Amino acid sequence: MDVVDAIKRQVDLVAYIGRFTPLQKSGRSYRGLCPFHTEKTPSFYVFPERGTWRCFGACGEGGDLFTFVEKRENVDFRGALRILAAEAGIQLHEDDPKRRSHIERLAAIVSAAVGFYERQLREPEGAEALEYLSDARGLTADTIGAWHLGWAPDGWHHLRDFLLNRGYTVPDMVAAGVLVDAEEGREPYDRFRGRVIIPIANERGEFVALAGRGLHGEEPKYLNSPQTEIFDKGRTLFGLHAAADAIRLQGEVVVVEGYMDVLGPWQAGYRNVVATMGTSLTRHHAALLRRFAPRIVLALDPDAAGMNAAERAGSLLFGFSGEEHAADAARAADALAVDTDIDLRVAPLPAGRDPDELVRDDRPAWERAIAGAQPFVEFLLFRMLGERRPVSPLEVRHLVDRLSPVLLAVSDPVERGLYIQRVARHLGVPETTVVDRLRRGRQAGPRAAPEQAARRPSGPEEVLLALLLRHPGLRLAYRNYPESLFTGAVEREVFRRWLRDPESALAATDEVGQRARELAAYRLPPLTEAEARRAADRKIEDLLKERIRLHQAARAEQLSEAERSLGAKRLAELALAAWRGEVPAGPERDLAEALIEEFELGLSIHRRETPPAH
Repeated sequence: MDVVDAIKRQVDLVAYIGRFTPLQKSGRSYRGLCPFHTEKTPSFYVFPERGTWRCFGACGEGGDLFTFVEKRENVDFRGALRILAAEAGIQLHEDDPKRRSHIERLAAIVSAAVGFYERQLREPEGAEALEYLSDARGLTADTIGAWHLGWAPDGWHHLRDFLLNRGYTVPDMVAAGVLVDAEEGREPYDRFRGRVIIPIANERGEFVALAGRGLHGEEPKYLNSPQTEIFDKGRTLFGLHAAADAIRLQGEVVVVEGYMDVLGPWQAGYRNVVATMGTSLTRHHAALLRRFAPRIVLALDPDAAGMNAAERAGSLLFGFSGEEHAADAARAADALAVDTDIDLRVAPLPAGRDPDELVRDDRPAWERAIAGAQPFVEFLLFRMLGERRPVSPLEVRHLVDRLSPVLLAVSDPVERGLYIQRVARHLGVPETTVVDRLRRGRQAGPRAAPEQAARRPSGPEEVLLALLLRHPGLRLAYRNYPESLFTGAVEREVFRRWLRDPESALAATDEVGQRARELAAYRLPPLTEAEARRAADRKIEDLLKERIRLHQAARAEQLSEAERSLGAKRLAELALAAWRGEVPAGPERDLAEALIEEFELGLSIHRRETPPAH
C-alpha cells in the first residue's frame, strides 16, 4: 500500500483539523472559522468524502491532509510526511538515516567490487579474459575501459578479503550480492569466480549489480547478481545510463537480450541500445523507457527462441499468456500505445545473427532491420496466421474468428483496414468476409484490458499534471502559476519539482517520483506543444469552475439547514432583502450574504470567462 494513501486511511481528516479549529456538521461537509486567517463568519469547509478542505474566504487556501500540515506547521512535503507518519504510527524507511546509510553502503560495495575486478583484468591472471574481450568479441581498449569490464580471478575469497581490508562487513557484502551466503558451517564466499565481469548500472549511472561470463562452458553462461535492495532486474535495463542521450536524440530505443549485444553496437556508434537481463521487457521497463523515447524496438533473432522472446515480452508488458490470449495482448498493446504514446515494434534479425555479430559483419542489414521493425500487433497478427494457407472453408472461418479480436483491437480504422486487406489476401477470401466476422466480434463486445480504465486520468487536476509532465517545454509558460491549482500535497510537490526540473521530477525514487511516473503514463492523445498548452489552459478553467461548484454546494448545504430551522418563507424574505441591498444586521446578515454569494456562484459557472476562484 502506498504510504501516502496508508496515512490518509489512518488519520481522520475532520478529527485532525478539528484540533486546530472547531468544526460543525453542515450537510455532508464540516464548517468552521479558517485557522489561517482572522474571520468572524465561518468560510472554512472540510469535505470528508473528498478528503479535502478549502477556505472560501480571504485566504482561499485549500488542499488535502498533507497540505494542511504543510501550511499549519510551515514544513515542506517531506516534513508533512514525517509528521503524519508519526501520527499514523507508520515507519518511513526512506527517511530512516540508518536505512539510507545502509543503501549507500551496498552501492559503495558494488562500486568497490567493480574497481577491484577492473584492476584484475590488467593483471597476468586476467590475460585470457582480456584476449576474449578484444579478440573474440572485438572490443577495443576504449570500450573495455568505458564500460569498466573486469575479471574475477579463480578463488573463493579474493573479493571478500579485499573488501574486508576496505572496512566493509561480510553481512553487507552478502546483502550487496557480491558474496554467497554459504550453508551453516561454511564462510560466505565470492559469487563471481573465473568470470569476465560486466558491471550493471542503473539509469543514473550508479553501479548496482554485476554479471559474470564464463570462458570455458560454465553453467550458467552468464551469472547475474541476485535481486537486492539496490538491484531489481525487472526495473533495470543494462546500458540505459550510457544510451540515454542517444535515445532522446533519436526518439527510439532498441532492446536486445545480451550484454555483448549492447557493447558491440555501442562501439560501432549505435548508442541507443539497451538490454534486459534474463527477463522479458516489463511494464516497469516500458515506463522507464517512455521517459526517454516513444518508440521501443525489440531486436531479436528470427528463430523460435527469438520470436518466443518477443511474445514473452508482449505477455509481460501487455498481460497475456499464450496464443489463446492473443486478442487480450493486442487490445492491451493498442491501449498502451494510446495511454502512454509507446510505439512497440519487433525487428526480426537475419537468421543466426545476434545484434553484436550483425553490427560487426553487416551494418546495413542491422539498419534495415531496425528501420523495418513491425508494430507489435502486426507481428502478433501475422505470427498467428503462419505461412501455410488454410485448405478448407471451415479452417478459414476458424482462423478468421481467431484473428478478429486482434483486428478489433486496432483502434485506427485506416491501419485496421490495411490489416484486413492483407489477411484477406493471405486467406484467399474477399475482404467483406473478414469484415462480416469482425462485426460479429464487435457485437460480442470484447472487453477492455483490465488495467486500461485505471490508466485514465480521473479529473482535471490529473489531466493537467499529465499534460505538463508529457510536455516539459511548457515549463516557462506555467512557471508563475500557483501550486494551489492542485489539491493534493503529492500533486503539488510533483508540480514544484516539474517547475524546477521536469526530468528529475520523474526520476525520483520516492512517493512523489512514483506519482509523477504514474501521471506521465496516463492515457492522453498525442498533442503538439501548442495543442498541449491549449488543453492545459482548458483544464485550468475546468479546475476553477469545479471549485466554484464546490463552493456553491457548500453554501447550498448551509442554506438548506437555514431553511429547515427558519422556514422557507423567512429565507425568501432574506433573499428579497439581499437582492434589494437591504441586508439586515445581526446573525441573519450571514445568511443574506450567503444567499447573494450562492446566486453569484451559480451565474459564474455559466459565464464564458470564469472568474478567479479561491
